[in-house]
Amino acid sequence: SKAVERFSEILRDIMEKAHRILIMGHNDADGYSSMAIMALLVEKIFRKESIHWMSFDSPAELFRSLNNFNVKMYDSVIVVDFGSEDELRALFEILGERVFVIDHHVSYPEEYKEYVLNPRMLGVETDSFACSSTLSYSIAKLLGLSPKSMYAPSIVGAVGDVQYDYEDSETVVRALVGYNRLVLEELKSHGLVVEEIAPNVYGKYQQTVREAINKYGLCSKLFSDIVPERYSMKSWHDLKVDEKASIIMKIIERISRMDLVKKEVLSELFIYDYIFPYEKFAHFHEAKEFSTLINNLVRLNLGKGARSLALSILKYKHLREDLSILRQVEQYLKEANKKKREYYKRAKEHATQLVINDVKVLTFMDTSESPMPPSVTGSVTNFLMSVDRGLRDIYVVGTYERKRDILKISIRISSEDLIKGTIGEIIKEIAREMGGEGGGHKFAAGCEFTGLRDEKNAKKVFYDVIYKILSI
Repeated sequence: SKAVERFSEILRDIMEKAHRILIMGHNDADGYSSMAIMALLVEKIFRKESIHWMSFDSPAELFRSLNNFNVKMYDSVIVVDFGSEDELRALFEILGERVFVIDHHVSYPEEYKEYVLNPRMLGVETDSFACSSTLSYSIAKLLGLSPKSMYAPSIVGAVGDVQYDYEDSETVVRALVGYNRLVLEELKSHGLVVEEIAPNVYGKYQQTVREAINKYGLCSKLFSDIVPERYSMKSWHDLKVDEKASIIMKIIERISRMDLVKKEVLSELFIYDYIFPYEKFAHFHEAKEFSTLINNLVRLNLGKGARSLALSILKYKHLREDLSILRQVEQYLKEANKKKREYYKRAKEHATQLVINDVKVLTFMDTSESPMPPSVTGSVTNFLMSVDRGLRDIYVVGTYERKRDILKISIRISSEDLIKGTIGEIIKEIAREMGGEGGGHKFAAGCEFTGLRDEKNAKKVFYDVIYKILSI
């Protein structure tokens, strides 16, 4: 579109003149993938060497960081996967017209439209149909970066972004749609990505049926007898095309006899994954596994080294083939899994139920001496929802970090019929009314508050948010 071309022209003009460049992104798979693409663009096309980067858990944290260092030392700032219209306007007021924003949230300040790359410029009106990494892919390609240089971060970021309802889930990958699919199809045409659809009896793409039955239970048990015994120790990846087709047809025949051929049922029976055929190691071969790896590296307080490693393996294919890098990845994963088990156990043991106006709410507020980091409240909320099998209506998890005086709350709802509108819009308004910041999507949302001073006030805000959700 003309708007995208104009954005690229302004970006090219500034980049060619800039000497010191700062790239900032959201602290998740989409944010890091987008930063990786933009860093590759700046390095390979504009030949700049003085590139610095930083990540943030939320716009509020970014604004605090900007107050602690001299941002004027940078000639240009690129921000990816950022936030709402009001937050963007505040960002431009601080950084002026040296900042370029690539963000998939569809609202943006009209007065700065030439400096924002947004889904609406591509005819996309729903933010889940495009993500910051596929938008970054588009602008980088337009400016001359080869798809071969950035196929991994483009899809890893997209998969990470559409997993918001099932964050860190081992069972579900949603299909890429909308603008994300256009980028996917282009990469598929180059042979850089292969799309796989597997029955959910496998739980995940590279897992055998026998492993799935032991781990995931019901769905696998309902349909596992369809898979011949001789295939039971093979993963979906190992089966031949005709063997896969036979299994899929038998599953569809069974649900037809049960009169369950509906879009919602089919979407739960099949999982999608995106395979990188040129990747050697399992950690990087599947987009979903790669995305979960990045989230583990950047969201679990593993340190600057882990975050730097995440950015590096997204940027450079040769590092993904380096055995010493692989050993670092596995060491960090071991540490990450230990931390996650600790957070999940804490939430499961201390979660409590509230019943308000016949609505069942399962809650957990972490005020321990070493609380979970704000960036993992979404994962813990999803874990509670999973082990509870969605029997409650709403799941709310909060953590209060005393040192930084930050309260982060994540919310998941089991049905859209519980509330009027989307939980994302509701939380955005509640947070704004209460002096915080928030937002989200149809079934998932989060908000953050600062300046609470102590645990007592943090708990009050936590429960106030819950009651306000149910009063709307």
